[in-house]
Amino acid sequence: MKILIAEDERITRRSLQRQLESWGHEVVATEDGAQAWDQFQQHPFDLVVTDWDMPHVDGQKLVKLIRGVDQSSYVYLIMLTARSEKDDLVAGMEAGADDFLAKPFDRNELRVRLNAGERIILLERKLSAQNQDLAQANDRMKYDLDAAAKIQQDLLPKELPDTPRVNFAWHYEPCDELGGDILNVLQLNGHCIAMYLLDVSGHGVPAALLSVTLSKVLTTRDPASSILIAEVAKAGITEVSAPGEVAARLNHQFPMTTQNNKYFTMAYAVFDTETCLLRYVLAGQPAPILARAGEIPKMLTGSGFPIGIVENADFDDYSIQLEPGDRLYFYSDGITEAKNGQKAMLETEGLIQLIEETRAGSLEENVSECIDNLKRWCGPSPFADDVSLLVLEVPCEDK
Repeated sequence: MKILIAEDERITRRSLQRQLESWGHEVVATEDGAQAWDQFQQHPFDLVVTDWDMPHVDGQKLVKLIRGVDQSSYVYLIMLTARSEKDDLVAGMEAGADDFLAKPFDRNELRVRLNAGERIILLERKLSAQNQDLAQANDRMKYDLDAAAKIQQDLLPKELPDTPRVNFAWHYEPCDELGGDILNVLQLNGHCIAMYLLDVSGHGVPAALLSVTLSKVLTTRDPASSILIAEVAKAGITEVSAPGEVAARLNHQFPMTTQNNKYFTMAYAVFDTETCLLRYVLAGQPAPILARAGEIPKMLTGSGFPIGIVENADFDDYSIQLEPGDRLYFYSDGITEAKNGQKAMLETEGLIQLIEETRAGSLEENVSECIDNLKRWCGPSPFADDVSLLVLEVPCEDK
């Protein structure tokens, strides 16, 4: 080890230096605390042996100075003193000393205390190296998670269907770097638009991987392999799959037993821009909320098994004829199960109230204000689950 001595008594200083060097240590000996502090600032040391009573800078102050330095490795401090009062020992320990050695020092006692210090130094270095390895591994994982989150964000709607017959707005906010929710809006043919919101059980990487896979399956542009298209006619006219059929095909393709025991809930709907008829299926997902002019927002009917749990499950289709001015809200349970500071859940009634409070504005303002009000209701605590909101609006005829 590299050892620094601070001792104003010449005989004790030389005796310490000779003894330490005879054991193979590299030693720098100084005459007082001021010289020792200068040496410490210029060179790294593993261990410091300092007298308590010295001119200029005493041992207690030297210990405090050394402990005040932000160091990459731990320095073990032994105070050499003739003091034996309990208050003095406490003061020395509070200043930052690790051990004490009585004057005049005993050779064997010095040896065992150095050995104890060396063990602590080696353990600290090992721990520091492990922490550095962990920090590097954490940085790599953080980089990978950020990259994965970017990929997941890229799967969210970028360009919504451009038609005067219907508008869409959405909000997606994962509770961790990666989320298990995913949503999208897709133009299926000239007059049919599909929209889905799904929520994979659990959180983190496993849930995100399945949500990304599902997004790829649902958004494929190849009509021959898309589960959203029933068939491709020779004339090039596409037949849109019924929502219940889409859910059934996903249930067959993604059984829970082959997905690391992951299942998912989904709301999937097809809107016909010519007739304003919306057909939808609910697979474990809460029913959408309809906000119609002059009426209090209300939940629609519908229910169904989550996808992946029940083999060969049947999924019912539901439909509603939408009217100009209607807004339809699809949402994840991360919204209705959000909690405030008193641990009370928002629930469906709370979401209906948020919708009613904010529906006067434009569709985009409505969605943004809903989420802002939800955050204010929750308080400083972050969301415990992913939050997704997807809203469809049939514009008023005079717009």
